[in-house]
Amino acid sequence: MSRLDDSTAWAWAGVALLCGCAVLAGVLALFLVPLYAGSVLVPVAVVVAVASNVALPRLARTLVETTAATVLPFVFWLLAVIIVGVLPRPEGDVVLPGGGGALQWVSYGVLLGGALAGTVTVAMSGTRRPAQVDELSR
Repeated sequence: MSRLDDSTAWAWAGVALLCGCAVLAGVLALFLVPLYAGSVLVPVAVVVAVASNVALPRLARTLVETTAATVLPFVFWLLAVIIVGVLPRPEGDVVLPGGGGALQWVSYGVLLGGALAGTVTVAMSGTRRPAQVDELSR
């Protein structure tokens, strides 16, 4: 095994670690949805969802220069949120509450804000300008 193969394997191991972090960030965001400070709902879960879906795909892109590496943490976050938060358990319980009130809007913020942040991050990471165009624009 050459030195290049070792560095590539370590880079993909880093992407796998980021995928695990994405799952943990998704579950953390889900369980922070009903966070109250006294009687005031604190929507910190939306911030966690958006920040993790911006940071983790960008970190994966710095490790491995492929779109697949960028997409993987976002897909793992999305799967974790859908499986744990949206799909009902056998008892009929769900982690993300619906119905009405402010808690419902925080749930929507986690789902839609995180998905939008991840989608935009993945889409923007694929747009690289060639070095020749950069040199001509100066």
